[in-house]
Amino acid sequence: MTNNTRIYNRFTGYTTDDCACDACLYFGGKKRPCLLDECICMEERQAALEREQAASNGSTARKEAALCRA
Repeated sequence: MTNNTRIYNRFTGYTTDDCACDACLYFGGKKRPCLLDECICMEERQAALEREQAASNGSTARKEAALCRA
């Protein structure tokens, strides 16, 4: 990259919508929610929840997004 190249919108982390079970590779559908015994993105999900709570001071953050729907 040159000196004049600017990168806008740097990646700051996943959101709770990105970590939803519907977007997971191992989501099996409504009848079999998860094909795994343990959620593989729990750390990212917790970090996204903490980031959203810090941004909104905990008032409107969706706490149900932290739990796996399986």
